[in-house]
Amino acid sequence: MKILVPTDLSDNAKNAFEFAKAYARQQDASITLLYAYYAVYDFAAQAAEIIQAIESDAKKALKKEIGTGREEGLQIDYKIVQGTVSTAINATVYNGDYDLVIMGTQGASGIKKTLIGSNTATVVKESEVAVIAVPAGSTFESIREITVAIELSNENEVFFKRLIELTETWNLPYQVIHVDTKSDFNKTLSFKGLEAFLNETYPDCEFHFLRIPAKETDKGLDDYLKDVSDCLLVMFSKNKTFFEFLFNRSHSVKMAYHTHVPLLVIK
Repeated sequence: MKILVPTDLSDNAKNAFEFAKAYARQQDASITLLYAYYAVYDFAAQAAEIIQAIESDAKKALKKEIGTGREEGLQIDYKIVQGTVSTAINATVYNGDYDLVIMGTQGASGIKKTLIGSNTATVVKESEVAVIAVPAGSTFESIREITVAIELSNENEVFFKRLIELTETWNLPYQVIHVDTKSDFNKTLSFKGLEAFLNETYPDCEFHFLRIPAKETDKGLDDYLKDVSDCLLVMFSKNKTFFEFLFNRSHSVKMAYHTHVPLLVIK
């Protein structure tokens, strides 16, 4: 497995890097630290000088970052790319066959205030591979449960297979949850069918299933996550539907990406 970890060398990015290193140890994965920059200059004559200075400083900082990890036996390298963060990440993923992006979120008060319009939100939206968004202060070792939020709408076996591939080595229980906003017999059957399928297909994994009654989907999930601070939240991105669900103001979604809970978005 190859993991790409974008960094701006901030404390938040360094925390995401620590998360990635802990994950890589379990998966026997390699890590690439990616530093993207966008040089601003007034005259073309300044370009070479400014770029050289930026890349020289970045190289020193990145070598220092990866040094400890290499001493611990991890396979880590780095790349320095000129361009916007999201563009650099997507291009690097495309050209390097990466399996996962792990990056830090920004701030401490939820997606509407801290991620919409930010680099993290753009990457999560545009990435062709799974992304883990790591909030400030969150650690890999603190996770005790993998919470999988499902819509019970056009569920695809591929997403669950990818979920197991990315998380099975954690040896943690899976809490599969669905927020019921109204009585729906078909979804009741779907939920029971999914329970049977997962238990039969992945007998070595521990699954628990929970349906949460709530007037609004976001409120139900919000209330659940307030009481569970030691989980990894997993959501499936089904083309545009995930982001329509997550970001559409008409749906009043306020909850998502709680910054005290790491979020894995599976593509």
